[in-house]
Order: sequence, then C-alpha cells, then structure tokens
Amino acid sequence: MSDKRFPFPVRVHSPTSSLIVSTAWDAVEYLKRWPGKRGRDYRIALQHCLDALDGLRSPRTAQLSFVTAAKTAGLLL
Repeated sequence: MSDKRFPFPVRVHSPTSSLIVSTAWDAVEYLKRWPGKRGRDYRIALQHCLDALDGLRSPRTAQLSFVTAAKTAGLLL
C-alpha cells in the first residue's frame, strides 16, 4: 500500500503538540488519536483518507476532507 502523498503538507496544532501531515496514511494515524470532536467532518475525513489508501479517492480529496475536519475542530491556525 502506498502512502498516497498529499499535494502539500498540512500542519495541525493541538494544545499539547504540532504535527505535519503529508500523506493519507499520516492523516489516518492522526485521526485515530484525534484531539477534537469526532463529528460528521471527522467521519468523512477518515473515510476519504481510507479510500485514498485503497485507491478509491484521490489524495487531494482526502486532504481537502482532512483540512475541513481540522478547521472544524480548531486544529489549524
């Protein structure tokens, strides 16, 4: 399985850490320990990232969903 690189890296911030997410795999790993609320945007991001790893969606679509979820959770500056 390929990592499915995002078009550009995404920096996410929580009260205790900062991390750069640059692949769909990195995003899935981060989503597993998500510090924010796991609402609709979170579930969509997780599914899109898993789909990207399986080749069902583009890494760009997965990235956009991940960014939306991170914005909703207040994890982007």
